[in-house]
Amino acid sequence: MNKNIRWAAGVIIVAAISGILFTKNNDVDVSKVRTLQVMMKDDVMTMNPIMTTDIYSSQAQDQVYEGLYRYKGNKVVPAMAEKIVKPSQNGTVYTFKIRDNAKWSNGDKVTAQAPADAISIMKNYDSVHVGAMTPDKLGVKAIDSHTVQITLTQATPSFDKLATAIIPVNTKNYAKWGNKYGTASEYMVTNGAYQMNGWTGTNSSFMFTKNSNYWSAKRVQIEKVKVRVIKTPMTAANEFKNKHLDIAQLSDEYIKTYKNTKYYHATPQAVVRGIYFNETSDKTNNQHLRQAFGYLIDREAITSNVMNDGSMPQSNAVPKGIMTNPITGADFTKDAGTQFKVDKKKAQSEWSAYLQSIGKNNATFTMTFDDDSTSRKVGAYIQYAAEHTFKGISINTKYVPHSQVVSEVLKQDFDMVNIGLSVNVPDAVYPLAIGKTGYGLNFSKVSDKTYDGYLTMAATQVSDTKKRYETLQVANEYFTKIKAYMVPIYQPVTANVVTDKIGGFKGNSFHSPAYQDMYWK
Repeated sequence: MNKNIRWAAGVIIVAAISGILFTKNNDVDVSKVRTLQVMMKDDVMTMNPIMTTDIYSSQAQDQVYEGLYRYKGNKVVPAMAEKIVKPSQNGTVYTFKIRDNAKWSNGDKVTAQAPADAISIMKNYDSVHVGAMTPDKLGVKAIDSHTVQITLTQATPSFDKLATAIIPVNTKNYAKWGNKYGTASEYMVTNGAYQMNGWTGTNSSFMFTKNSNYWSAKRVQIEKVKVRVIKTPMTAANEFKNKHLDIAQLSDEYIKTYKNTKYYHATPQAVVRGIYFNETSDKTNNQHLRQAFGYLIDREAITSNVMNDGSMPQSNAVPKGIMTNPITGADFTKDAGTQFKVDKKKAQSEWSAYLQSIGKNNATFTMTFDDDSTSRKVGAYIQYAAEHTFKGISINTKYVPHSQVVSEVLKQDFDMVNIGLSVNVPDAVYPLAIGKTGYGLNFSKVSDKTYDGYLTMAATQVSDTKKRYETLQVANEYFTKIKAYMVPIYQPVTANVVTDKIGGFKGNSFHSPAYQDMYWK
């Protein structure tokens, strides 16, 4: 869950513009343009970048909004900013020039203005966030109409990647529409390669049409994209086979059909999905309970036999491919090793300790999952394993739309939930932030001074990459093994099939493949 949810690593609104009216201005006669047929696996919840809490909304936003930089495949390139800039003042100050020809979809120019939101590594962020300082003290300011300067609390090597998530919002229209902003196509102004048309906020089919005001519109070759929400794997596979989809996301046994063909593109997602426990409830705020499930779950069996879709077993909060050892180059997860190995006796011992701690001989829990076929398989497996291993336990599995999962998590209306934090910056500190006290995407509402201390320490060690890496390793072990605030299960893989009529499809772990980089062969 990129803020898959996609719970994003951070968003700042740095640009705004005055304008008169919101008008449809795409000059292309889309009725005569070839349409790219694509799909999403679930509904879009919001097109307001400030309010985004799920991966599917982020996937749609990737196509219509553009940050200071953007990903082109795995490479970071300038977007709203004229160029990739080098920081000054020991790596803490970034000065960006906004393109003179950068425009909103209504024709207004994008200019540098005060932000309406911020990222936590900005100077004075914490003080502003708690109200100890006024917003004008935040480390961002407009030097002139096309120059924005961002000051960080300390040098941050991954800032270029983070800048891809620094998304502008048209504050004039934001003020005009208020809570309606981003709730439907008519309440949106975009600055990316596409506009979104025909989305009411609840429907499962809409269009992306080329934004003729986009600064690089001449290079955008795919002018019209039809998007449908398709939740059933069989339907997705059949629609691609029957050429009703040009790009489809596969799962389950349908991957086998295409895995060794030219159509297949697999990309690991920058997310770890696992079981989170409601730490605000006495029933589930229990270390023995969490560790019982840590030793219970057979990650290899789930990924190889139950899911069988290329997903990787994972016992760390940090996904593979997010960070490497600054000395050896080894992946973070390789150095971290396995936090929990399947151990039935230890699992049963922890379960017995849990029952003793609550003074009961049985307990019933509701475990919430998305309602897709893969999540249902995982849920059934965990339910069976728990009820055949733990005496006196009863698991009620609950399968609901992803949007409902997100809503219930934000309201702490759950016992246990299968969810994940997707990040868009290759740095372990971002997925580990999920356990930080007060962090907006702290699903379980964990509050642990020791854990917070590790993250604070890592924040002061930016100049010493070796020590910082070691501190983040300690934090990962503390979060996932010692306290087991999260029981990691797997790192998903996005398995796409792409027609050979399309070129330029480039998968990326942090962002959706950009339609603006694709072309008809």
